[in-house]
Amino acid sequence: MRRRIASLVLASLALVSCQKSPDHLGYQILSVRAHDADAYTQGLQLTNGRLFESTGLYGESTVRELEPSTGKILRKRPLAKTVFGEGLAVIGNEMWVLTWKENTVYVFEPDTFKLIRSHTYSGEGWGLTTDGSQLIMSDGTSTLKFISPKDFSVVRTVEVKDGERPIKNLNELEWINGEIFANVYTTEKMVRISPKDGRVTGWLDFTGLRNQLTQPNRAEVLNGIAYDAKTGHLLVTGKYWPQMFEIRVSKK
Repeated sequence: MRRRIASLVLASLALVSCQKSPDHLGYQILSVRAHDADAYTQGLQLTNGRLFESTGLYGESTVRELEPSTGKILRKRPLAKTVFGEGLAVIGNEMWVLTWKENTVYVFEPDTFKLIRSHTYSGEGWGLTTDGSQLIMSDGTSTLKFISPKDFSVVRTVEVKDGERPIKNLNELEWINGEIFANVYTTEKMVRISPKDGRVTGWLDFTGLRNQLTQPNRAEVLNGIAYDAKTGHLLVTGKYWPQMFEIRVSKK
């Protein structure tokens, strides 16, 4: 019996030792672009060369389209003053926008911002992205929900962990080459996540990025990730940030 227990312990230790530690990622700033300093950024997505953004706060929430090269607002639609806008994702001809505590996701037509329909859900809405077929949602916890775009029903969930430590406050999300990048709210850090099991595969620290913002500003936390599939670069910004940054991510 003792031999069996010892074997199980050794097997467990071997399994732990075989688990790869998360990568420590670095970045290079390639360009700096203007961003509306009054935008409380919640979601950011670049799709087919078009940049969409959702903003939050009661009475100020909007969906908007930006010119990617300049950050200029091309058009925007206010949300109802009774809702707090959150994450955004585009699948085909549908743009999905979460709300924080209103338990409602709105579906808009991206070309006109016309409301198509809405769905309800339980819990809070924070970040939203898509793998091209499913939606992926964060709710401020360490859990990510994979959601059907047909009826917004939860298909499955994963808990995001770095080793055995749950990573909470997952906020804005972006799907990049088969993995999920997430802002960790109240920090200037992002995590890279395996969608299969929720394992953290990398950390990216953008603490120095705020030092690049023009002064004066009222910039709050980093929040906003858009992936450019053509270049492999990211557009990164934050709440009330007066700039967006084109970033190349690399391993340190």
